[in-house]
Amino acid sequence: MNQLVTNFEESGDLRMSDLTFFNNLSSADLRQQEASVIADQLDNIFRLGRGAKFEEGVDRAGAMDSMIQVLTDEDKLVKDLAEIVDGAYRFFRETEN
Repeated sequence: MNQLVTNFEESGDLRMSDLTFFNNLSSADLRQQEASVIADQLDNIFRLGRGAKFEEGVDRAGAMDSMIQVLTDEDKLVKDLAEIVDGAYRFFRETEN
């Protein structure tokens, strides 16, 4: 999605403020809007492209809201976003703990 300038292994410790959209937008309102677009794209990729289902008790609105909260917090890390995503979606071949 052209947000990272590092490879996957190095991206976990990047802050949200390191992502392209965060620095290219001058206001919090615009970042909020772009974060909503990114969360929507991620949701579509996970569910429609990768066949993920929501974890029990999670719906699209909750998953989107959680992703947006992380995406708009400049101090959160990419690995924080990954943790939120893992808690919201059950991916193909993922088993219950």
